[in-house]
Amino acid sequence: MKESSSSSSATMLNLIASNYSIWKPRMEDILYCKDLYEPLQLLGQKPTGKSDDEWSILNRKVVGQIRQWVDQSVFHHVAQETNAYKLWTKLSSMYERKTAQNKASVIRRLVNLKYIDGRSVTEHLSDFQGLINLLTNMKMVLDDEFQALVLLSSLPDSWDTLVVSLSNSAPQGALTLDIVKDIMFN
Repeated sequence: MKESSSSSSATMLNLIASNYSIWKPRMEDILYCKDLYEPLQLLGQKPTGKSDDEWSILNRKVVGQIRQWVDQSVFHHVAQETNAYKLWTKLSSMYERKTAQNKASVIRRLVNLKYIDGRSVTEHLSDFQGLINLLTNMKMVLDDEFQALVLLSSLPDSWDTLVVSLSNSAPQGALTLDIVKDIMFN
């Protein structure tokens, strides 16, 4: 994953097939910070008060800004698009599919996610949260306690003492994701 080193986009990364849930909000932030959000916010409709030329130029600026952060492996899918809103919706349709198969695939990845001793806890939590974000984008919102339990179940046997003590000390028998994450970081 290539990341930018320029100051205005220091944390931006190129869109690839597996990082849309991270790329999208970062791209939205860039567009808002650069006042390039109008074509998306207005669903591609030209506002009154803008000439056709102004609207066309703004659209091309937005398209250029978005495509600048699209990996070459994805670029050919959007290379011919010159309308910012159509480009945005095309990327959305490619990566935010809400089919049962996609949901099942992400859930499978979530329940099969396993922490490996010695790996960074931060990386594991990032992988976990990325999958949760994908499900949320698919309109599958998981209960906080369920997320906490799935995260605990991703831990190896060497963490059993922590898992048992945490489970036994949960207020009113209910864990929260924040409690589990806080304990994992310590």
